[in-house]
Amino acid sequence: MPDAAERHLGGYGVVLVGIDGRAVVGAEQVDSAVLRDAVVSYVGENGPRWDHQFLNHPNGLVLAVIVDPPSWGDGIHACRKDYTSDTDRLAVRDGEVFVRLPGQTRPATSYDIAQLEQRKARAPHTGAAVSVSYDGMFDRVSLASVRDLIKSMIDAQADALVENVPDVPASPHSARLMAMLEPSMSRPDRRTPDRFRADVERWAHESRELLPDVTAEFVRHELARGRFLVRNESDRYLESVRVEIMFPPGVFVLGAWDTDYCDHGGSFQPFQLLPGPPPKWGDLKPYGFDMGSMAIPSFSPPNTAKASLAIDVELTEHGYVVSWFVGDLPPRGTAREDEVFAVFTDESKHVHHHSYQEAMTSEVGASWQVTARGVDHVFQGELAIGCAQEPGAVMMWSRQQTP
Repeated sequence: MPDAAERHLGGYGVVLVGIDGRAVVGAEQVDSAVLRDAVVSYVGENGPRWDHQFLNHPNGLVLAVIVDPPSWGDGIHACRKDYTSDTDRLAVRDGEVFVRLPGQTRPATSYDIAQLEQRKARAPHTGAAVSVSYDGMFDRVSLASVRDLIKSMIDAQADALVENVPDVPASPHSARLMAMLEPSMSRPDRRTPDRFRADVERWAHESRELLPDVTAEFVRHELARGRFLVRNESDRYLESVRVEIMFPPGVFVLGAWDTDYCDHGGSFQPFQLLPGPPPKWGDLKPYGFDMGSMAIPSFSPPNTAKASLAIDVELTEHGYVVSWFVGDLPPRGTAREDEVFAVFTDESKHVHHHSYQEAMTSEVGASWQVTARGVDHVFQGELAIGCAQEPGAVMMWSRQQTP
């Protein structure tokens, strides 16, 4: 039993080969592959977990076979093959079970078998099994192309604002004279041309500073299309289920709900997320309320698509981690996360280097953990997500071509 075994060497079992009584007589230097094949034929691939080490003692070589401690839920390990020794009359039958007691190893009694069955029945996850999957694919994208696209739109807006601004402002005397002769010919704006150009350049600079945030919002808008699923593969009712999925470095995971962009359908509108540009030249007339160079802020309706606090996406030093509370999961039931995610890799450095195309990954992996109330066990597994693009292909964006 695990609690009894733990009192001796932490539950590990050690078999020393090459010792006779208290003397080291030496063991044969056996190749690890040959040793493993020989032992597995008797204990099976799914038998006790074990490893070995060769110890160089001054009096000879000693082989130590180390067996992992037993755990609650372990099955009964029976011998898988007959063995008979001609020298010491040792015989082992296929299907025979042995137990180790202090000072001796002997065949299991009916009581021992009952104890081993009890050990198996006390598995903390008895009868429970879960799986985690993703119903979408990941994308290979060029984030640099997104940043270039948004920057070009900012620059085009700035150029359009200053396109018709006069190079030399009219003198105050001529402006007053023209205002007396014809009010419609007076200076069209309270700002000087230089002041207006400075306002436009300040707006463009502030907008470029927001490029990383707007790029992330763009990717969410264009690529979020997959959901995570967790399935109870057993007949046991699981309560308060929590899922955690860990992605490796280099894989980006963005939740569509975690956005400041208000999606009304159609193409992405980056200016919704940028500061409002200065009023156009000529919009601030030299009469009435003096707004100076104050920009008109863009209006973003409050985002109502935020997810509940039950789901979280966190960027750690080891990569993105997605976690959420599923709640109760009935037998053979599946919980499909309502929120949509964008999973992608940034292949910007590969775009102009064709030699790297073969190295582009076609599948990303993630590890997951699932816990449930009343189950003293952490379910673990691996998740594989295929790529939506053909081998060597990368999604890029430009003003002329969109994916």
